[in-house]
Amino acid sequence: MNTRKLLNSLLTASCLFGFTGAVAPALGNPEHGHVAAANPEPTHAPAPAAKPAAAPATTPIATPAANPASQGKVPATTKPAPPAQLATGKSPAATPATTPAATTSPTSPAQAKSQVEAKPAKAAEADDGPVDADKALAMLKDGNARWTSGTSSNPNISASRRQMLAENGQKPFVTMLTCSDSRLPVERLFDRGVGDVFAIRVAGNIAGDSETGTIEYGLGHLKTPLLVVMGHTNCGAVAAAASGAELHGKVAKLVASCAPAVERAKRANPSATGNDLVALAVKENVWQTIFDLLKTSDEIRELAASGKVKVIGAVCDITTGKVEFLGEHPWQSELLSALTQDSKSEKSEKTESATKPNMPATGASATATEGKTGH
Repeated sequence: MNTRKLLNSLLTASCLFGFTGAVAPALGNPEHGHVAAANPEPTHAPAPAAKPAAAPATTPIATPAANPASQGKVPATTKPAPPAQLATGKSPAATPATTPAATTSPTSPAQAKSQVEAKPAKAAEADDGPVDADKALAMLKDGNARWTSGTSSNPNISASRRQMLAENGQKPFVTMLTCSDSRLPVERLFDRGVGDVFAIRVAGNIAGDSETGTIEYGLGHLKTPLLVVMGHTNCGAVAAAASGAELHGKVAKLVASCAPAVERAKRANPSATGNDLVALAVKENVWQTIFDLLKTSDEIRELAASGKVKVIGAVCDITTGKVEFLGEHPWQSELLSALTQDSKSEKSEKTESATKPNMPATGASATATEGKTGH
């Protein structure tokens, strides 16, 4: 009888004797990534015996504590070897009942290893030690991975945590400017707790004087090493700017701040329309806000140029909750250099103007001046 027919007959016999649990690992289950042995012939001939009587399916089969075959010894018993032994040349002890392998687990060893490696890291306490920009970013990434996988650990939310912060002051590890959209629960998005994130929220994540001043406080006074400007998908402010919606009151001025980003997205992607255009403009709006912060704030610019603060962009997908970290502005080095030079030139001009003596006006100039001032 050839090998394949032998295996088929053994499988049939194993079903009759209730050994399917032992035979399956021996033959290999393709679904679990196992491969059947190339030579399934037994390593030693089984003891000849008469055909054993069929055991009831409900009768458990005892398994010896040790495997004599693996030690090079032949079992002393003359009891006929079970079908599993015929197929593998080993006694059933090689598959203890207390060790469920591929027969009871739907996950292969490779898949299990991948799942373990992909498991999000446990939340690090913000007060465990000094936090630099890289560690702060890693904490945000790990927290977002826990949030999106449904394994949030909700750190730093205890009563003792709140009391400690009330008595000793806040020490957040990141300053974040993001949109006011209620679908962006900032601390939950990054699985952080009380006192971890210094958040500034405004529709369209734009940077006016109030937002810029608050960010300066977070970076300069609270000493957070990381500044994140985060937009999000389906942003209403950006969508309004992209569609040219008619707006009134202060909202119109707010949305107008997003218009430059929309125009850049259109120029770079002439065929983009609708939701595609909005998605592109959302990213451009993040870069626009970073540019505005570096341009209008000497303090933020100097902290970024000195390396004391890292400034990065991000976009959150409000459907999945996953945050895409965009990194620093694509032209950040050039911007810092040019904006710093412009600022120095502007300060120099103001200084010269302030120190230049006021010369009295004469002749026609004096007459014109007096006419304008009402004297």
